Amino acid sequence: MHTSQQDLPPHYRRNFAAFLVEYVFFDLSISFVGFTSVVPTFLRQLTDSAPLVGLATTLFHGGFQWPQALFAHLTRRHLRKKPIMMWGAIGRVFLWLVALALWAGLGRYPAAMLALFLLGISIFALTDSLVTVQWFEVMARAIPSHRRGRLFGLAQVISGVAGIGVGTLVGRILSASYRRPLTGYALLFTLSGAAMLVATVALALIKEPAPEEVDPEAHTRASWLSIVARDPAFRRFVLCRLLLSGVDLATPFYVVHAQDALRLPASRIGAFVIAQTLGAIAGSVLFGAASERWGSRAVTRAASLLAPAGPLLALVIHLSGGGWPVLLYPLIFAVLGVMYSAWILGFINYSQDIAPEGLRPAYVGLTNTIFGLTTLMPTLGGWLLQSFSYTVLFASAAALGALGTLTAVWLKPTPKKVHAEPELLRSQAGI
Repeated sequence: MHTSQQDLPPHYRRNFAAFLVEYVFFDLSISFVGFTSVVPTFLRQLTDSAPLVGLATTLFHGGFQWPQALFAHLTRRHLRKKPIMMWGAIGRVFLWLVALALWAGLGRYPAAMLALFLLGISIFALTDSLVTVQWFEVMARAIPSHRRGRLFGLAQVISGVAGIGVGTLVGRILSASYRRPLTGYALLFTLSGAAMLVATVALALIKEPAPEEVDPEAHTRASWLSIVARDPAFRRFVLCRLLLSGVDLATPFYVVHAQDALRLPASRIGAFVIAQTLGAIAGSVLFGAASERWGSRAVTRAASLLAPAGPLLALVIHLSGGGWPVLLYPLIFAVLGVMYSAWILGFINYSQDIAPEGLRPAYVGLTNTIFGLTTLMPTLGGWLLQSFSYTVLFASAAALGALGTLTAVWLKPTPKKVHAEPELLRSQAGI
């Protein structure tokens, strides 16, 4: 159906462009210092501790996920969200601090550099968690629902294509600086900071539409517990996702394994970034079509089938001891890209689809809180690697992923419309 310009919110074109630029350049910034490719190898320059390498991923993802429900609760009475969003964006200076520290030679003191990085990544994750909560609320008011598909679709295509170039550049920078690797990482953090600066300027250019009246009632712990107690479909979904998160035991250690065990050169890291980017593009296209045709459960099931493939392939390559199977290593990162593309289209949408009307905010908040626990997996994976071997690490990740795949078979079909039980609605309202 055609929509006239009069039906669009004020400053629609400006906001569309600002959100698009912010999305793309934020994504590119993270690509320069990828947490599955660049950061693990950077940290290995500072420490031999596998748990500490995994801790960085845990701090980043945990700091980003865990506080979102709390931030949504604390800021619910503030009708203007952009000022909060801009205050949170101050934490993005972390990228520049790491770059400056490396250029200044702090890398000669590995313990100090590691401490600065871990502290900085924690602050960055926490502050950008605050930004994200406000970002989605402002975006919902600035971009009408029938125009969001083109915004995210265009942003993902641009980010994907540009990400291929970033991957090539990352490989060349690290290859050229193999004698002084920390110089290469300093340049990557500088480029990441520059891209993040563009994203933050775009964030500042967003014109926040007039605020809407919001329901000030907060969801209590009792209401969250009532969802778990009364909804078996949600319990099955949570169990499936928690088991699938077992594959993240190995995620930060693929690139470390490629360098330490397989002796692949640093230049291959760029190929891994490209493979993950191509996987994300392919996954977005395929899962987008699948979601339109068959719904979020189909996407969730398809992603679940792929989950064990990454650690299983890594295990096979590791046990082969080298040779031609090493050529398949980029496929591990391609699978990661496909899996990540299914997060919103599959898992997040499924949690909303099974939620009764009137309870979607509570379901989303509870989903994010529970799934925040999965960010502990990389640290646990580091302990497994330190205590045992790559064989145990990859086998454990593949086994948990396979159990998650089996659990996905019993996911409840998404109903067209579900009405909340009166008792559950009253519980949510605190009555």
